[in-house]
Order: sequence, then structure tokens, then C-alpha cells
Amino acid sequence: MRAKRLSLYPGLLLGALVAACGSAPPELDARVLREATVLLVPGHCAGVIVEDGRHVLTAAHCVASSAQRIELELHDGSQLSGTSVFVDRDRDVALFQLDAVAPVLALPVAPALPQPGEGLLFAGRYDPPGEVQQAWLQRLGRCPSLPGVPQALFTTLHGEKGDSGSPVVDLRFRVVGLVHGGAACSIATPTADFAPIVRQLAAEL
Repeated sequence: MRAKRLSLYPGLLLGALVAACGSAPPELDARVLREATVLLVPGHCAGVIVEDGRHVLTAAHCVASSAQRIELELHDGSQLSGTSVFVDRDRDVALFQLDAVAPVLALPVAPALPQPGEGLLFAGRYDPPGEVQQAWLQRLGRCPSLPGVPQALFTTLHGEKGDSGSPVVDLRFRVVGLVHGGAACSIATPTADFAPIVRQLAAEL
């Protein structure tokens, strides 16, 4: 799913949203979200570097059932490899551990679900680059293609083919979901349940 970029200026967008909903750490801006987003190689999906920079989350439907290794391309064209930790197809989440720390600012995974009405940010794939989208969480609910998820994220983001696995973040730049699909590719699978797993794995390295 490939993002339809909206005509929004990152500075104005982030300034308005952060003023309304709380402060983001000063080192975080739209560029950080784009740089933490990676592309799966080969393939037509995305993922996100999280927590310690040694782990990447993506959509499970983007990963072959037999895949034990993954190849990623970063925004600067460099590549990294990683090993499968787990793939949860019912919840459409896959976690890989990278062979080396990614040279980007990794994004934390939010420990709780966002709430309806909460502001979200979405960048999608970085090829070609575009503006970050402002989105909103409309509701939490069941999605037929996510049988293991009682509270999928129904958002207002506009994505297209190729954006599967791209991160959806809150206004503190914490990952709250991964693009799954649906009308206008606006449904995301939540990642809150995986936050303690990623942190435990990071602590063990």
C-alpha cells in the first residue's frame, strides 16, 4: 500500500498537533519518522526500526511463511539483514532482529492503545518522499482480515499499495500500529501488545 501524500507542511502540522495534544521530545520531527521507516527487499512492503535499533516490526502478510531472514533497505539506500523472532499472522505482526544496529533514531513502541479521536501521524514509504499525513483514530473495532485482533485501528490515513507494514505513530512518535489494509488502506493492526516483547529482547542483547 503506497501513501497518497497530502498537501501538509510538516512544521505546521506537527506544531499544531503537538500544541493541542502535548509535547514531543525536541529531537523528533517528521524526518525521524521517515528515516525509521524501511523497505522490505525484495517485496512491496515497509517496516519500522524500533526501540534499540536492532529490531524491526512489519506486517506479517508481507513476510513469506518460510522466511527466516529478512533484507531491508534504509532511506539512504543502505541495506541491513535480520533474523525472524516471531510472525503472528492472526494479528498481522512480524518481528525481526537485525544483525547490526540501524544508523537511524529508532522509534519506541507505545505500551497502550491510542484512543478514538487521538491524533496520529503517518508517512508511508519514502520512495518517492512526501509530506507526513495528519490522521485521526476514528474507532477501535473488529476487522475481518485480522481475526486475532479485537481492537484494530480504524483511522483516517490515506495509503496505497506498498504501504503495508508502515508505522502509524502517536504525537510522541511512538509506534501504535502498522498499516494493514482496508478501504483507502486506512486500517492498522495495533502494536501495544508487542511493546514488552521488544523491550525484553532489547534488554537481553
